[in-house]
Amino acid sequence: MARVITVGELRAQLDCELDALAETEEALYVSSRGRLAGVVLDAKHYARMLERLDYLEDSVAAVQARDGREAAVPWVGVRE
Repeated sequence: MARVITVGELRAQLDCELDALAETEEALYVSSRGRLAGVVLDAKHYARMLERLDYLEDSVAAVQARDGREAAVPWVGVRE
């Protein structure tokens, strides 16, 4: 389950929270004045998420290129 902490609590125990995040892949949600204000992640976990996102974007682009190629009419040259 996602953990939610207030901005004040985060300020008071930032070191402990960062240490705890380093041991898990969970996110820490930060609330301010009763609304969600931000999300804190361990830097290594964040980097892995970006790598996965890049991989997924590349995969989608490859599938789109393949599907577009199959639907395209092959070019046979221009006759004069």
